[in-house]
Amino acid sequence: MKKTLVFIFCFIACVVNTQAQEKWDYPVKPGSEEWRIMPYNEKVEKLQPPKELVDGWDTEMLFKYCLDYPLNMVTWMYSNPNAGFKVVYEQSTVWQEFVRRKDAVEILMQYFEMLSFKRLFEIKEAYIRGNEMLTLCFLEKLVSETDFTGYLDASGKRKLANAILQTHLRKKDYPDRIYGYSYNSSLSALIKILESDKAVSANDAISLTKFREKTKNEYFADDDMDAAIITKTLNYINK
Repeated sequence: MKKTLVFIFCFIACVVNTQAQEKWDYPVKPGSEEWRIMPYNEKVEKLQPPKELVDGWDTEMLFKYCLDYPLNMVTWMYSNPNAGFKVVYEQSTVWQEFVRRKDAVEILMQYFEMLSFKRLFEIKEAYIRGNEMLTLCFLEKLVSETDFTGYLDASGKRKLANAILQTHLRKKDYPDRIYGYSYNSSLSALIKILESDKAVSANDAISLTKFREKTKNEYFADDDMDAAIITKTLNYINK
């Protein structure tokens, strides 16, 4: 009898977990005829998964839906991608839910640590390369433009800063491929972490406001600011 009860319990647990992880497909795809003729507001509405599904996804599955969110590309349709990012983020239930998850930072750090620019630039399809670069920039904007670091203690912020710093240093090996917003997005993410832990103040030379003034809203590189942010971050990580 006990074995039967254990079996029934395990079976129910498996069924509940399967239902909780129920998959969903974005109903409208970029490039399709339906996508082409559909008004933007209707796209936004159709691309939000049901709340009961989102609540049931673990953070790893949620992250996959975030990466596949069809409107991520809207970020680049603004002359200022910071503004573009905010539009996408504020309209997306999956990205907002991801930021609320306390274990999201671990998944984000894994993404940064596993990223290979060499592999990325060996991809022949320009569309896929472009999407992956957009994803990286979007994730760095997630740090610099939201309260993503709010759940982290000082130790967690240092770990995240280190993961982003290593990504930024790898960007330097590809100056002809990574520049402008795509290059500066890691620097603004680092400043946001430093500011969130009071390692940098609004009056400092490398505050987020002054960084954006110097780089014309992150469009141009500024070698002095770049070096200062790297040095400050290294001191912060090793403190």
